[in-house]
Amino acid sequence: MKKIIGKFFNYRNDPTFYDFSKIAVEVSERDNIRSMHIGSKTVQSSMSLKNHNRLVLNYTKVIVLCLIFNPAPSKVLFLGLGGGSLQKFFFKYCEKTFLRTLEINPQVIQVARSFFYLPDSERSEIISDDGVDYLSNKKGTYDIIISDAFDDEGLPDAFREEQYYELCHSRLTKKGIFIINLWGSDPKSKTYIKKIKKIFNNQVLFAAADNPGNLIVFAFRAPPKELRVDQLKERVKYLEDLTDTALMLFYNRLIESASSINGHRLNF
Repeated sequence: MKKIIGKFFNYRNDPTFYDFSKIAVEVSERDNIRSMHIGSKTVQSSMSLKNHNRLVLNYTKVIVLCLIFNPAPSKVLFLGLGGGSLQKFFFKYCEKTFLRTLEINPQVIQVARSFFYLPDSERSEIISDDGVDYLSNKKGTYDIIISDAFDDEGLPDAFREEQYYELCHSRLTKKGIFIINLWGSDPKSKTYIKKIKKIFNNQVLFAAADNPGNLIVFAFRAPPKELRVDQLKERVKYLEDLTDTALMLFYNRLIESASSINGHRLNF
């Protein structure tokens, strides 16, 4: 049975910032899984109470496949925090990686710190700011940018626009990877992918996490060093063993997104 741990509201009254006073950040538990909900019953993030670093939601398992293309990123940027599942995963398994997270809702940050055991380290920075504004005004590049931001109505408007994908492209290193979490049930998701392909010279892979569910898009600024499917598969097996996480199903879905053009090599 689902148990509600609490509902939390942001009481900051700042006319220059967003008003989150009417959006509840809710924490619930069921079957040893703690979850975060933001403004709706939809699960935004989940954590195993028996293993705080284990990935619970399938969409996060798709996203971490970026490590088969770049096993040791120097800097990773997250747009959106939720319960910090991805941040904890990268913090544990990428020991030399600097992590920066942009989260627009300050209450999400407080709840994540209080209930989801975020790492307390200078290597994992969390900033309360608008992700688009931050990227527009701050210099710096990242090996991986992970766009995982949703509001109570779904994907924010700014994250659907070509200008946003261009901005993220400009903040990647030469071999950088841009990853975005889309709703698979959104009929416009194909349009967003088309825009991303335009910006990233068709160097794009994608995989469904569930059916229906999240659709994860990988966009590469330049072709990865390793493109041989069999070699990438070996990297998946290594990552599975390292993290005790089943990933091969999602890897196969990624490869299938390019197989219609070339069944033996990724189409880069």
